[in-house]
Amino acid sequence: MPDDLPRAAALSRLVGWNQVERDWAAFLHAGEGRAIDDGQDALAATAAVIRHGTDLAWISMVLVRPDLRRRGHATALMRWAIDALAGTRCIALDATPAGREVYRRLGFRDLWGFSRWSMPVLPAVPCARPLRDADWPAVLAGDAAAFGAPREALLRDFAARAPAFVAAGGFALARDGARGSQIGPVVARDDAAARAVLAAARAALPGDAVVDLPDARGALRDWVAAAGGTLQRPFTRMALGADVPGDAAQIAAVAGPEFG
Repeated sequence: MPDDLPRAAALSRLVGWNQVERDWAAFLHAGEGRAIDDGQDALAATAAVIRHGTDLAWISMVLVRPDLRRRGHATALMRWAIDALAGTRCIALDATPAGREVYRRLGFRDLWGFSRWSMPVLPAVPCARPLRDADWPAVLAGDAAAFGAPREALLRDFAARAPAFVAAGGFALARDGARGSQIGPVVARDDAAARAVLAAARAALPGDAVVDLPDARGALRDWVAAAGGTLQRPFTRMALGADVPGDAAQIAAVAGPEFG
């Protein structure tokens, strides 16, 4: 419910995650959620789902307040999410190392890994420019091909929250966060395009920023590290049912584990 958004965001902050109320609101608008509420300033535990048609759905926001962990709340909420998405060809999520063990017991399997990096200001790369209205058809088509399903409302919400950039063969969106801006998704056919839009996006963001880089994009990771970026935490993309239908080779940075 809308009245729960401040306490949902408080839970994110308490467990050290980056979501703000607007991220939580996306699940009210495009998906659904379940919460355990014990009347405290932060919700006790949460989970949320977003459906992307019949072929793909995302489970997210599986959070438990630290004082209530190891009581089965995460498993119970995951079972609710799986039941809510029954009939979907692929149910996917992005797992922390601790969450991965819970999800494996529920039948999820590993697909590929990525890691969160602090994002330094990067050397400028020519050819990136701000996103224009005329760019949206190509951006939406590129993201759908990489991610595996269309998600126009979410991407347009990101573009309203932070500057977005395009280059030949790629684009980068971003959004604000509780602990720093998040760059992503970044879709690029090669590392040159990815570097151009990543550098432009970072230069446009004030304060701290993070980016979630696929393990397969090792050259991008090395470039960020050489500029002063630091590794923060790993994640694993997992699926129940069929594989995620998109082309992961085109993903230079995910939108974040909240949204895939």
